[in-house]
Amino acid sequence: MLRQEIIQRSPIRILEKTIHGGLGQGNLGVFAAKKGVGKTACLVHFATDRMLQGNKVLHISFADNPDHIAHWYLQVYQEIAKTYHLESALDIYEEIIRNRLILHFKRTSASLDAVHGSITNLIKDSDFKPSIIFVDGFSFEQATNDQMYFWQQLAKELQVEVWFSATLPNGSSDTETSVFPYPIDKLSEFFTVIIHLIAHPDYIELLLLKDREIKNLEKLYLRLDPRTLLIANRRV
Repeated sequence: MLRQEIIQRSPIRILEKTIHGGLGQGNLGVFAAKKGVGKTACLVHFATDRMLQGNKVLHISFADNPDHIAHWYLQVYQEIAKTYHLESALDIYEEIIRNRLILHFKRTSASLDAVHGSITNLIKDSDFKPSIIFVDGFSFEQATNDQMYFWQQLAKELQVEVWFSATLPNGSSDTETSVFPYPIDKLSEFFTVIIHLIAHPDYIELLLLKDREIKNLEKLYLRLDPRTLLIANRRV
């Protein structure tokens, strides 16, 4: 299959359609789930889809060990190539990976001023202007309104979408409700879109909890396959 066909058939198109065309520049979105449930896989699948379209992607990691991020990209891409029988898969990967940069910050010592400086210098010095930013490993339990305001203003300043992964406590409920889970609940006003990942025995459900100020939310007919680590159309 050709790259353009994969882009058109990607389940990310369903996500974008359900949230009325996508997150949109200047807005924040979040995938929230317990540890190990698939947040990073969702971010990377989303990022890879953008890279296949020729868009530049910035992946910011606050994880203790950033080495696994690059491995995630290779693993998810290989699954996409295998699932869709992508022609010239290796050549395409070598091409699209140039559209991705990973920035790592130590969670315990990084200041958001340093994050801002690194990003703006990156854009200025290397002419790398991302269209979307993914933030992995940011601690929402310790996050303040001022910190979230920083991310909101950064998204507007750079005119990019910013998607986060948020780790929920192991003791939190995974039932399908419209309630924002802790610690996202206290910060929900800053997010345009909130998606809750709920683990089932053989798949991971993607539940839309917030889409702007819309009251009657559409259902996300998507799930994450824990075997392939890919987002998939639940209707197929």
